[in-house]
Amino acid sequence: MAHKVEQPTPPLADASEDSLVALHPDMTITVAGRAVTVREYGFFEGLEVAARCPGFIASIAGMVNADNLSYARVRRLFGLHREEVIHAAATAANVEAEWVAGLQGADAEVFMSTWFGVTGGFFVREAVQEVVELRARTPTNPTPTSGTASSPNSPPPGSATLTSSDAAQKGS
Repeated sequence: MAHKVEQPTPPLADASEDSLVALHPDMTITVAGRAVTVREYGFFEGLEVAARCPGFIASIAGMVNADNLSYARVRRLFGLHREEVIHAAATAANVEAEWVAGLQGADAEVFMSTWFGVTGGFFVREAVQEVVELRARTPTNPTPTSGTASSPNSPPPGSATLTSSDAAQKGS
């Protein structure tokens, strides 16, 4: 006789650990011989970082608004907004800004890509917020400010053709 076999359910601790990793995706890497943990910003710390990175966030917002956001494009912004990015990355890793600025080659690439992998969601959320606010202030369907509105099938002004009766009236 067959009987139903119950599938074991994973313990809740595993699910909550996965959620915790998603909420705080800290990552420890070795860069230039130094073990570094790159972490997300806390709430108030994030507000401070956002206030110190207006150019970087505005550039990401431009990409979001144009629907062309990609890591390759964001990566180029690291150079364009070098000072902002160096300080933001140093904050996330609890290291000196001078240490970040001194990284070269593969060490710089690994550190910066890890930093943006961990904190990128923060910067994209800040950029999206700017785009949402911009779109809320920008009218999407402006109304005419002067003149009278015409129906979509109306001919343009001054395009009427004269009939023979119109010509006769003009001649009188």
